[in-house]
Formats: sequence, C-alpha cells, structure tokens
Amino acid sequence: MSQKQNFDGTFVLLGFGSIGNAGLDIIFNHIELDPDRFFVVSQGFDRADLHQDHGVSFVERSITAQNLDDVLDGFFENGSGILVNASVNICSKALIEYCQRRDILYVDTSFEIWADQVGSDDMINNGGRFSNIQQAKQNFAGGATAITCHGANPGIVSHFAKRLISMLGQEELGADFTPPRSQADWADLAESLGITSVIITEMDDQQSNAPSAEKMALNTWSIYGLLEEASEKICVPFGTHEPVDDAITSCVFDASGVRYLEVDTRSAHYHSLGYSPTFGVFSGMVIPHVEAFTIANFFSRRDGDELLYQPTSYFCYQPCPAALDTVTNASGNDWHPDGPVRVMLEEIDRGIDSLGVMLFRSTTDEVVWYGSEVSTEIAHSYKTTNATSLQVIAGLISSILYVMTNPREGLLEPEDLDTDFILGIAEPYLGNVYTHRVNAPFEGGQSLFSRHPLSTPREVKADPRFIGVPLVDRR
Repeated sequence: MSQKQNFDGTFVLLGFGSIGNAGLDIIFNHIELDPDRFFVVSQGFDRADLHQDHGVSFVERSITAQNLDDVLDGFFENGSGILVNASVNICSKALIEYCQRRDILYVDTSFEIWADQVGSDDMINNGGRFSNIQQAKQNFAGGATAITCHGANPGIVSHFAKRLISMLGQEELGADFTPPRSQADWADLAESLGITSVIITEMDDQQSNAPSAEKMALNTWSIYGLLEEASEKICVPFGTHEPVDDAITSCVFDASGVRYLEVDTRSAHYHSLGYSPTFGVFSGMVIPHVEAFTIANFFSRRDGDELLYQPTSYFCYQPCPAALDTVTNASGNDWHPDGPVRVMLEEIDRGIDSLGVMLFRSTTDEVVWYGSEVSTEIAHSYKTTNATSLQVIAGLISSILYVMTNPREGLLEPEDLDTDFILGIAEPYLGNVYTHRVNAPFEGGQSLFSRHPLSTPREVKADPRFIGVPLVDRR
C-alpha cells in the first residue's frame, strides 16, 4: 500500500450500516487519523463491538432537518474536518449546504432526501435530484470540495464508462486518438464511436446458509434504500437515437438539459435485460439512479438549448435472492419491511456481485462490458464486509482521498474526477476488473425493456404506449 494520507481535522462518519461496517478498517488503512476526533454518528450500531480497536467514538443520534446544524456543530466545533455521509434518508442537499457554510470537506455515496419525503406526493425524482446537483455545483464553485454520489453505483461505474470508451477510442482511432480532456471531448468521442446506450448492470447472487427469522427483510446493502428505489417511478435518460412519437411525448421531460422518460410504474415492476460475463443474460429491475443522469449528461452534446447527442442510460439490477424476496414481500405491504431487517455481511458464504457497464453502438451488434466481479472469498478478507459493500467502499475511500488531496474544487460529480486517480485507489477492492465482448447476446426480437411483474401473483397490466418501444438501439 502507498503511504498513508495524513489528516488532522475532525472526521465524522454518518451511518453505520453495511458501508460504515465495511469502511471503518479501510479508512484507517489509508488515512492517518486522530481517533479522538473521529465520530461515527448513527441511529443504531449493529456490529459496532467488532470495531472497538480503533478507539473512535460511536454516537447514537438521529439527524433531522430541525436539528442538523446543532448536532453537527457539536462535532465540528474545532474547525476543519470532513463529513462522510454513508446514511440513508439524511438529506444530501442540506448536508452539502452545511459543509459549504463551514468550509468542511464532504463525500457521500448517493444523493439522499429526508425520510418523510420518501413515498410522498412531492418526492423528488432522480431528474430533480440531478437538477439540484447542477444548481449546487454553480452555487458552490471554488468552495470546499464536496463529492456526491461516489460509491459503486453511482460512482465507480462512471469511471468504468470513461475507461471503456477511452479504450475503444484507442483501439479504433489508433494514431488519431487524443485522450479526452474536457466534457465536450468525451461527448465527441462517444458520438464518433456510435455509442447509443450506456447501461449499468448488476447481478448479485450472494447467499447465506445461516437461518433467519420468518419474513426477515434481508439485503446485501440497505434494506430501506432498496425498497425506496424499488417503489419509485421509472426515470430513464432517453437517448437522441430513441423514437419519440405522440404516444410517449407526455412522458418525456427535461432535467437541466438531460432528456428523460418517466413512466408511472414502480421500478420493481419494470424490467430490462442485462448482461454479465459470469451470468450471461439476466432480467433486472430498472432502478432509478442518479448516475444514469450524470453519465447521460457527461457524454451529451448540445448547441445552446438544443440537444444534439445523448446516449440512453439506466441501471438494470437483479438483487441477491434474499433481497428479491424482501422486495416481493414489501410490495404487498405498502413497500415497508414486513418483519425484522438485517444486512447480510459475514454470514454470506457464497456468491459474487457482478457490476459493470455495457455499451451498445449503432455500428455493430457487439456488446462490450467492463466492470468488477467480487467474490465472497475476496470480501471475507476484510472485516464485516460482503462483495457489494466492498465495491461501494472502493468508491468511497477513493473519493475521501480525492477531497483531502484537492480541497478547493467545490461540488463535484463522479465524472468530474480523475479516473486514473480514482481507479488507482479503488481497484484493489474491486476483485476481477476486466473487459468482456459478446456478439448479439440478446435474441432477435427480444425486448431489452419490458414490463412484467416481479415474482408476485398480482397482475401488472402493460401500458400499450410502451409495448414494442425499444429503449435500446440494437442495430
């Protein structure tokens, strides 16, 4: 391992679920810290007894919109520091604004909203969250560095996309290839390669033989985060190559220049076909994720307000078998767990998490995948970690080290960061990282974006406006 980064400020870690458990040891492996100035703040501390050797303070506290400033001021009273948000349902926008006012570094793994907004009529969708990020980037330019949405996905997958597109450019352009240096360069390269879609795919087959309580809600990461995403409407950046006719015009919207399709159907009931080198073709939920917007935006080209080129981008996800049961049970319980909850970490005894991006191009039937496959064996070489949380920690620790190294860059998204810097730190935690090519993996006539129920007896009727509408160009 390279030399540790010294940090003499206050370090506050919000949340102690799968990411907090997995990340604590890895943070101390990379950063020289004063444990007396390290605070873990959470509503609960499952497995905290396994992490007492670091000498950090575990503080049981709930953070709300009303007490956020007062609670955090109690930790940052000595000035400089970093806030790492690994929680769910603590508003990222409010935390970023707090850190900017006090010149505190900030990192999170997803752009969260307050718990009372989840499922409400005014719940902000991922298009709205993306627009909030774009406005905040303008407001906080030149302030203390804050990185949002930098776990595995969102986060590392954006660097997979950049690296893969760069590799294709080098292969096909040869001596004419010039490494992209700006967003416009990346968009020009993607368009010149004929890229129509950048699809994030994740297939998780981690399992445990350990007995669990009947109807226990299980997952390899946050149960509440999974159910929030599974219950949201479909929200997909819609590429400029996609047909837009009168039947779907009312469902196409704009978020800070990104064209997207919103379908009034929960993501748990709207499936796409994904691909993994290990598992082949699989069916996954089309989960609303903000990286679909940041990726579509980063590789897009505009002339003023006119969108000239944008790829389709979305996240196709098949959770582990226990998590699929959790989603199915919650779908009949108003999207709440119908029993006790537990994140499976050390009890997982087999399986892998296969996470990557696949590119579709107008010039070929070949699909190219680039990503990470982490096995249970690799994950168990770290304390209280599974394959999924290790991939997220890869994104989190690399972004923490980035803000410490570059403290005055304002608010950044994953695509804004130096991919070589990020992956240089992240790759040791990403297992097998590689490129895979496959010719026409999806059978002729097989729709990549189809609507059907997810392991539930309740019938989900197809919306006739979307029957036969391809969301991925397979020419």
